[in-house]
Amino acid sequence: MMIDVTDAIYLKMTQLINFIGDKKMTSLFKGPLTDNPRYLHSIASKPLFIKAITAGTCLSTALLFGTPAQAQDGSPVTDPAAAVSGGVVLDQIVVTASSIATTTRDAPASIAVLSQEQLQLRSTPDITEALRTVPGVNVGFGSDGTRGVSIRGMGSSYTLILIDGKRVNAGLTTMRHYNGDLGWVPVDSIDRIEIVRGPMSTLYGSDALGGVVNIITKKSPDRWSGSLTTEWIQPESKATGATKKLSAYVSGPIVPDELTFTAYGSIGKQKPADRSQHDDIEAPRGIDDYDITTKFSWTPSSNQLFEIEGSTGQEKYRPYLSDGEIDTSKTSIRRTTGSLRHVGEWGFGTSTITAFIESADNSHNTLDRAGNITGDTTINVRSYTLDGKLSMPLDFWFEQDLTVGGEIRYEEMNDPENLGKLNSVTGTTGSPETSMWTGAIFVEDQIKLREDLKLTTGLRIDQHEKFGTHASPRIYLNYDVTDSLTLKAGWAQAFKAPNMRQLNPNWVQTSRGRGCGAAGGPCEMVGNPDLKPETSNSFELGGVYQHGILEASLTYFYNEIDDKITSARQASLITGDGTKYVQQINIDRARTQGLEGGLTIYPHPDWTWTNSFTYLFESKNLETGMPLSADPEYSVHSEVSWQAREDFSVTGSVAYYGKQVDYVASPETLIAQNVSPYAVANISFKYDPTEHVSLRLGVNNIFDKQPKTESNYVENGRSYFISLTSKF
Repeated sequence: MMIDVTDAIYLKMTQLINFIGDKKMTSLFKGPLTDNPRYLHSIASKPLFIKAITAGTCLSTALLFGTPAQAQDGSPVTDPAAAVSGGVVLDQIVVTASSIATTTRDAPASIAVLSQEQLQLRSTPDITEALRTVPGVNVGFGSDGTRGVSIRGMGSSYTLILIDGKRVNAGLTTMRHYNGDLGWVPVDSIDRIEIVRGPMSTLYGSDALGGVVNIITKKSPDRWSGSLTTEWIQPESKATGATKKLSAYVSGPIVPDELTFTAYGSIGKQKPADRSQHDDIEAPRGIDDYDITTKFSWTPSSNQLFEIEGSTGQEKYRPYLSDGEIDTSKTSIRRTTGSLRHVGEWGFGTSTITAFIESADNSHNTLDRAGNITGDTTINVRSYTLDGKLSMPLDFWFEQDLTVGGEIRYEEMNDPENLGKLNSVTGTTGSPETSMWTGAIFVEDQIKLREDLKLTTGLRIDQHEKFGTHASPRIYLNYDVTDSLTLKAGWAQAFKAPNMRQLNPNWVQTSRGRGCGAAGGPCEMVGNPDLKPETSNSFELGGVYQHGILEASLTYFYNEIDDKITSARQASLITGDGTKYVQQINIDRARTQGLEGGLTIYPHPDWTWTNSFTYLFESKNLETGMPLSADPEYSVHSEVSWQAREDFSVTGSVAYYGKQVDYVASPETLIAQNVSPYAVANISFKYDPTEHVSLRLGVNNIFDKQPKTESNYVENGRSYFISLTSKF
């Protein structure tokens, strides 16, 4: 019976391939490219794109002639092993959890890896659904379409997003209507994603208090290759708009064994949702987006590597328009980067130096407290980063790997809307410009106390222009009980610095609800130059088991945050017109604790069964008793993949999300609103008619489940997915 069903599905997909071939994919290519055939050319010729590459080159030229090199922060020293070979679990090499490459089992942290193959199993054009399968990770979707990655119940603001080891700061330009820092790299260009759960401030400084997501792109191959992928998602309900996306990847040698070139990018369009399907809740906005990245890699010798990279991208949001309506609103976020990295190996160790510049612009309408459009403006944030490290193997008392490094980062913001307008509290107009710098040095030592016992210690000292010196220590222990079982335990202190807005006394920003905290909206949010960084003490204890066809993990985690920054109503800041003001202050303490685990079984070379769970015992603000994030109390994910034929596979998954809390704005306060438990089931099919063509079909949220609530939390309803990839 199983064979008959497989053959039937196989036959139908073959017929569909032929049908698509006859139609030449005309319907899927409609939109961005056919509407404007010169679009990609115009993107590449943008002045800011050229400026960023030039700036990155100038910033780093001196490093080319005076500094050695090593493998880039976002690349493994050796390629990661496949997850399974003949039913036997193989360990993977990772680079995000420590200052040197190590295996997932030996890593001094709780870390998960999503490979390119795992990403391709999803019936989505981005990485969000794949991230939701990782223990301890939740990807939340708000009613306005914004997304964020929360780790261990900490909230998305405590998660640091990296692309090849470099920070993504575009979110600093906006407090609403942002699709997250996850959409700047198309899936086809990703080699893998490393997710570290737990504080990593010792290596990455501020913002890594909850964890790190490092998106690592593909290394250039020895011969030219590439791919072109077109994707289409059609929701069944008008509550979510349809999505079309086209992405491309090409890479290869210009000079064999010496100079390689890589380019990738995507262009997409999502239709706005129908507002009539959302009652009084703000409907998800439509999105027009693109991104393009180019990179040159030069290896003048076997132990030297130079990389220069530039990228640009934009997310433009559009509201739903009824017949006859004119679009008068806008929100457009443009991100441009340039970087130069020098990596090399020496007889005494390995060094890495990276110079990186990022510019992000948010062009949008200004709104009053009632949500009416009053004009338009552009907020610009630029950051300049220079960091380096030197890793050396030592044999002093114990076999060990010592890494020393440092970082200098300068950030500046021009915000005429919120920094340069008249401050009715002080009666003055502040400068629209603000800036701050930070410097840091760090050391990490991985000491092999015995063959079965490894101790990792680390310390980072940050010097901040506004709040001075801050130390972030870390201790981690790995004990191999047997060849299959490793126990892990670690403690770390981490911090999150206030951003440039929060520290500026001239910052006054209008919020219509959520930014007002317990004061309720609308209100005016005011900066505070006396803010201190948030700090945390974190502890985890767990184990990893790998043997034969089985891989399992279980970890208990505990995080306590002090000096949490929150919004508090200031009685002294009430004007004659009754306007409410809230100020950012250090007052709250917060705590999260829980269990996370995973179980993967390979019962047959053609079958994989993957499971993960997260159970949050506690995730709340200890001062107010309110939940710290909208993460579910518990979540379970189970997925089965079947390689039915060499050219045909099926993947089915079910995710169950327990009770969670969102907030509903009332005239005077925010009310905690329970979001009921619900389950989401997905299925996808992958068919490779030739080695150069792949077709993926799928249905997401098969049973069209939504949490029953009056809050702003939404889940995408049932949708149908099709993707066609051509490779060369």
